[in-house]
Amino acid sequence: MEKSYSSKRGIGAGAIAGVIAGIVMLVPMMAMMSMMNLPSDLFPILVGMTMGQTQEDAAMMGIMLHFVPSIIIGIIFGAIINVSKLSLKSFKKGISMGIVTGIISFAVIFLPMMMNILPPTMLQLMQMMNPGAPQDMIMQQLQSMQPMLLAGSLVSHIIYGIVLGSITYVIVRKSQKTIKTSLE
Repeated sequence: MEKSYSSKRGIGAGAIAGVIAGIVMLVPMMAMMSMMNLPSDLFPILVGMTMGQTQEDAAMMGIMLHFVPSIIIGIIFGAIINVSKLSLKSFKKGISMGIVTGIISFAVIFLPMMMNILPPTMLQLMQMMNPGAPQDMIMQQLQSMQPMLLAGSLVSHIIYGIVLGSITYVIVRKSQKTIKTSLE
């Protein structure tokens, strides 16, 4: 199947898929937090608090900020698939390129944030949740949670990529059929 979609369609498909993938990605993130006996909306709260929001107002800001990179990554993905060697010629290629995109976004966006930006806010939030607990104990809890947080986040980013690649492929494929039909 030749690439017969415009850059604009690829970028639009990536943006739409980025929104959908961002929504789907929230489900495993929230489930992971619940499995760790933490509030399911902990990640959006942490992100919102790093932006100066109070704990009560942070979740909505965190969710909105979650969608900014989701959409930007989708747009970049849509632009990249317009390079002929990277065009989505099959559903399988869409998924595999999406998985690569999810892993890259994990490494480039999430890991630096998890290692540099979120720890002070996580410490502050854990101290608010356990006011009498010594800081050393809270630090040990945070360190013991880190492997599960990282693994769960990697899985969430892979799921994001699978959804991004598959939805983008479906939209682009639909536009190819529309182009063929209009030419016939």
